[in-house]
Amino acid sequence: AELLGPAGVNPAHEVVLMAESGLTPGAALAFLAFEQLGQKKVSVLMDSVDEWGLRGFGLTKEPTIVGISKTPKDIAVPVATYAAQPRRDALISGSLNSHGEYPRVFVASGKAAPARTPEGTVVQLPYTEMLNADGAPKPAKELWKLISKAGVPRYAEVILIADDPAEAAVNYYVFKLMGWPDVKVWVN
Repeated sequence: AELLGPAGVNPAHEVVLMAESGLTPGAALAFLAFEQLGQKKVSVLMDSVDEWGLRGFGLTKEPTIVGISKTPKDIAVPVATYAAQPRRDALISGSLNSHGEYPRVFVASGKAAPARTPEGTVVQLPYTEMLNADGAPKPAKELWKLISKAGVPRYAEVILIADDPAEAAVNYYVFKLMGWPDVKVWVN
């Protein structure tokens, strides 16, 4: 939060994260971080920046001016006060003593099974299975089949685990996109 305000990030505005191509683990981790900070609206631009420019949207390679414009043609954003309102339901660490409203299911989200798994129902659903080759999430009907086949009920407290939190963050994004009401990433 201390870095975002002086950089011009306003918690009342939409944050659009730009991934290299599709939904990358890094972009998903940034999405999760903004969700944890309490950012109201966060999106991930799945197209390349070049594609965005080809559609007629303006692009610049110059950094955005934060503060007061130097010339009338300059585009500037004001310095913002970023007052984080951390959520308690996006990222959890330590013990898992509390329960959500629904039955708890752990989803191992990494390419490999995690080195440490919690007690309870653990299903394997690598994030790579949730994405197309271009990095975009698969169509909803395919995601439903994958999630159902893995044994994740529609109403469950879904806790995503992986040795690399960025891998679990990809599945966090996909489960949120699919409308799961209670999704968390466990950092152990």
